[in-house]
Amino acid sequence: MDAVFGRNRFQNEIVWQRNPSHEDAKVFGKVSDTILFYGSGINKEGIRMPLDEETQKHYRYSDTHGRYRPENLKSTGLQGGGYRYDFHGHDGPWRCPEKTMLKYEVEGRIHFPIKLNGVPQRKRYLHEHPGIVPTNIWTDIKKARGVENVGYPTQKPLSLLERIIKASTNEEDIVLDPFCGCATACVAAEKLNRQWVGIDLSPKAVELVALRTKRSMGLRHYEITNRVDIPRRSDQGRLPDYRTHKHELYGRQEGMCNGCGEHFQFRNFDIDHILPKSKSGSDHIDNLQLLCGYCNSLKGDRDQAYLIAKLKEKGIKAVMPPVRV
Repeated sequence: MDAVFGRNRFQNEIVWQRNPSHEDAKVFGKVSDTILFYGSGINKEGIRMPLDEETQKHYRYSDTHGRYRPENLKSTGLQGGGYRYDFHGHDGPWRCPEKTMLKYEVEGRIHFPIKLNGVPQRKRYLHEHPGIVPTNIWTDIKKARGVENVGYPTQKPLSLLERIIKASTNEEDIVLDPFCGCATACVAAEKLNRQWVGIDLSPKAVELVALRTKRSMGLRHYEITNRVDIPRRSDQGRLPDYRTHKHELYGRQEGMCNGCGEHFQFRNFDIDHILPKSKSGSDHIDNLQLLCGYCNSLKGDRDQAYLIAKLKEKGIKAVMPPVRV
């Protein structure tokens, strides 16, 4: 993590308690996971939590506006000295100017203690509290259960990923999960109006991602693209000239262009790298395809995703890898 993000970007080690208790043989019960937080800061407003019951006990007074606690208005001990004026027989110094104090009084926000010589205080209402930011120990989120649990061994609860995404991104940002497993991060990102990319080499994970995103979000206004153009290793010894695969590719594609999907004669095809060699694509046959002259010209030296996007822009139904569900 230090190598990827930089040691100076490390902010916190967060302990997530996924189970309240658990007994393991020979060791202390394993009930937590560790989350390493790298970055420049968090979006606190997106992850604030309601006050706990113990803190709420301090709001022991109430009026027509709700529960409140008295807040000190004296500026004694603060830098600047505060403001000097008489307010109901009290000289101050006060934290705010007299104009503000009178405004509080008109609004009914001044608490006058019953005891003799009690100093007026400001009413701080419980419903106005923005909530507290979680500490680095998270005990309020439990592991995935019930209908949310899809049976994936390392599945995380949706609420956990939602907190992480809210804390680290804004709407329309891109969320990348390079080990997306059963798509929890992808589903959370979609719910929170973020763009997202998930990566996983497990065929079962690909199935789970497709199935869960369909069930959770539907496909009414977008499609899920399952990319299969994974770069092959380039250290497999000497490969034959990639042009020798043209006949085999013609048979594999059944004479169809791997871009627009139209049927052409053999002589009308160009052999092309799905992932360009300039981006570490190899000459392995699984990284090769046949394109018609138009699609090959449109793609140029970019990858297959670029070609598919350009064809869609032009209203041409592109050939898409199958999504198995």
